[in-house]
Amino acid sequence: MAGSLPIVGRLPEREALSAAYARTAAGHSQLLLITGSAGIGKTRLVEELTRRAEGAQVRAGESAPLAGAALAYGPFVDALGEQAEWLLAEDGSGDMLAARHRRFVRVLGLLTELAGHAPLVLVLEDLHWADESSRELLAFLAVRLRQAPVLVVATLREDGLDSDAQRWLTELEHRPAVTRLRLRRLADAEITELVTRQLPAGVSTDQVAAVVSAAEGNPLYARELASAGPHGPPASIADAVLAKAAGLTTAARALVDQVCVADGGMSHELLAATVALPEEQLLDAARQAVRSGVLISHEDSYAFPHALVRQVLYGDLLPGDRHLLHRRLAGALAARAHADPGLLAQHWHLAACPDRAAGAAIVAARRAVSARAYPEADRSYALALELAQWLPESGPGLLEEAAQAASWAGDPDRAADWAAQALAGSGAGALTDRVRLLERLGRYRWEAGDLNAAVDATEQAVALLPGGPPSAVRARVLAALATRRMLLGDFAEALPVAERAVVEARQAGAVAEHAHGLATLGIIQAKHGEPDAGMAALQTSFDLARRAGSVEDIVRAAANQVYLLHRAGRYTEALAVARAGRSAAQALDAPPGLTSTLDNNAAAILHATGRWAEADQFLAELVGESAASVARYLELLQLELAVGRGDGQRAAQLAATLGKAPPDPGLVAPLRACLAEQALYAGDLATAAGEVLDGLAALAGTSWSDEEIRLLADGARVAADIAALPPVSRPRELPETWRSAAETFHDRARAITGQDGAGRPGIAAFGALAAAEHARQHGTDGRSTWRTVAEAWHVAGEPYREAYARLREAEAAARAGRREQASRALAAGQALASELPSAPLLSLADELARRARLADRAGPPARAAAAPARFDLTSRETEVLAHLAKGDSNRQIARALFISERTVAVHVSRILDKLGVRNRTEAATVGARLVLTEPAPPAGQAQPEEEPGGISPASPANRG
Repeated sequence: MAGSLPIVGRLPEREALSAAYARTAAGHSQLLLITGSAGIGKTRLVEELTRRAEGAQVRAGESAPLAGAALAYGPFVDALGEQAEWLLAEDGSGDMLAARHRRFVRVLGLLTELAGHAPLVLVLEDLHWADESSRELLAFLAVRLRQAPVLVVATLREDGLDSDAQRWLTELEHRPAVTRLRLRRLADAEITELVTRQLPAGVSTDQVAAVVSAAEGNPLYARELASAGPHGPPASIADAVLAKAAGLTTAARALVDQVCVADGGMSHELLAATVALPEEQLLDAARQAVRSGVLISHEDSYAFPHALVRQVLYGDLLPGDRHLLHRRLAGALAARAHADPGLLAQHWHLAACPDRAAGAAIVAARRAVSARAYPEADRSYALALELAQWLPESGPGLLEEAAQAASWAGDPDRAADWAAQALAGSGAGALTDRVRLLERLGRYRWEAGDLNAAVDATEQAVALLPGGPPSAVRARVLAALATRRMLLGDFAEALPVAERAVVEARQAGAVAEHAHGLATLGIIQAKHGEPDAGMAALQTSFDLARRAGSVEDIVRAAANQVYLLHRAGRYTEALAVARAGRSAAQALDAPPGLTSTLDNNAAAILHATGRWAEADQFLAELVGESAASVARYLELLQLELAVGRGDGQRAAQLAATLGKAPPDPGLVAPLRACLAEQALYAGDLATAAGEVLDGLAALAGTSWSDEEIRLLADGARVAADIAALPPVSRPRELPETWRSAAETFHDRARAITGQDGAGRPGIAAFGALAAAEHARQHGTDGRSTWRTVAEAWHVAGEPYREAYARLREAEAAARAGRREQASRALAAGQALASELPSAPLLSLADELARRARLADRAGPPARAAAAPARFDLTSRETEVLAHLAKGDSNRQIARALFISERTVAVHVSRILDKLGVRNRTEAATVGARLVLTEPAPPAGQAQPEEEPGGISPASPANRG
């Protein structure tokens, strides 16, 4: 970091730094992101933090550019020194992703160990130049560093980031314990205070004003402009830097130019090997460069005080000068033992020596793969392929190798492109090689989200399968084709392919391929009305995958099993299977990226069951660790949460991101349904109608009944909301096909419910919802209509949707004049919505209470008061249930409430029916869970709504 300089302004930022360190010292890890443009004062603010952090250990490292390339884990290695040299060591294990995860966990352990002695401040400077592996490691630490006194401070420029880095920054900022400080320009008065400390006495106010004006709020620009000399400030920072460099001697300028092409500065030893000067002249030149402020010295090295200085000087070099300087540096590095091949490749390339750069690039790529630094491997392979004509080993084999690295680096598009080139270059090679390349191409197309292209490539592989006995290759390709067809919703075509894959794998003794085939077959069987057979196939798949030690197939089998259990409403079992799958995968050193599908399903369960806070935190941790194909589904869950909570800004951001995803009916349909529900809450019925129709169009030709019936229910709700408006207020910009399509929603939903509703409570509940909305559209819905829907969602275990049905139940009851029943249903809906919490539903409840003139909601209903309303218990039934929860007999209850034992027995019978339990023991358990064990009110204080055998005055009709 640069030497200490006066700091002006930044009072809020300095207070935020102090607060973050205080939390860290108290044992709570923190990550501070300090972002801003070049020269805005990020480094100086970090210096202020380290000065104030009393008793802290400070480890600082920085990233430095080399014409766009960077060293793997560069800032971490720089900060942790010898204690982290193993980050760059090769790992001989076979599982690349698992080894990469172990490295991350080891860094986590090292930081925790260091912090055991004193609070640790880890400074990572200039992460806009950092390698992607360093960024991924930082994202991992942001999630996993919890109760440890570690403060990680990262600085980076927020402008000029590529799309991947910008997405990484956005995701990182939304994680818990991460604080972002955006540094803005300093005010003119603050810049004036800064430069007047540096300008010599007697400088005119006009000269000060000129510096302040040219600096434009940037403190580095101001400092450089102020120190450029007495002849007046230059017009730009480049002029200031070049003016300072122009005052150097020829020898000092030669030294500066040589440092300019290095990555992160140069040691004195390396300078001596590259600059042709006698030792004394070299020392004199170095002293002058440091005294002038062009260079700074740190231990045994020389560097620039700021990256902008280096950029200006590097840009001032002629092309021939650059080639010569890079060639000198590459030659000096090559003469060293254990030279970094990545540095050599870049310097030889920039020195216009492609023959030497190509060989070094191949070595660098393979070493980066061994070190699990896949983004760096990807870039080195890209350079090697660019220089392929200078390589003796170029061809399909190198392209296939590079494609796998690109896939691991999270760039499936590049992986698919290189795999396609390898396929084109294979000519009439071995048939099995072409089959393998096509299967890989299909895999990469699937990772990129292009399912149709994935199916096409895999079908070509199947068509080329050689005859002969069953083999592992044949089974693998067939299983892949079945999986990709299934993902497109083409279950009829996928079924025979999956069955064939299973048969061939079994005959060939290919255990992993057998597991893959069964994992897909199980889903298809369940979709075809054989859930028990499907679950059995998935359990066998899981057992086979464990026997084969195949992490990918373990995760696939477990994830598919969780999916089926989720759809069946068996959430507890689903979470248990997810835990078992994760445990089995982790036993084989699986990194989080491979288990992201399991995590996605677990997050979906948390969302469905109303555990929104848990789901939100879980998703924030997962998105950055997941493959792109899975991350889109995680972002979809985040969108569901944002819409349910009424967070319009967050929903808009997520919807924009998801709207750029490749076509995928499994993603597009729920996305459109979610956006339709958001538009419904906003009262934008035309937009809601369009979203419903777009979602149904995306499902055309598929068998995704779960997604279709949700859209049909949303469409029925749109139609009902339109019908509830006066004709003059109805939207005029409805899609042309809306009327004809809406007329089919009820019958289509009823058909899906009849075909797929058995054993799938979610489909049954959406079917009941669609029927109720259809009745509301025609004015034939009643309290019992919506009570049936609410009970269906209660069985499905989804409180968010149950809350909506309870509010509609309250509306119908109020419309029929049953105010007491309306109040109970309203309280039940409010209670469910408050626990989530769901602002749109609470707003709907407020509006209903106002229109129906029901009791105003003073705040979120207490659980003990709201829970009975959810089950439509009268006040007397609530009292009886409270006594059952305490274990009282009928006689004890009768005495306590001053009623007969026979009346108690009738109340108990009604309670059992309303709670859906079989006996008083189960009722007591439910009562205890609902917190109903408070003492009953004094006799005569509580009045029953109804007594058995009669109808209370407040309820002139029988229950609906």
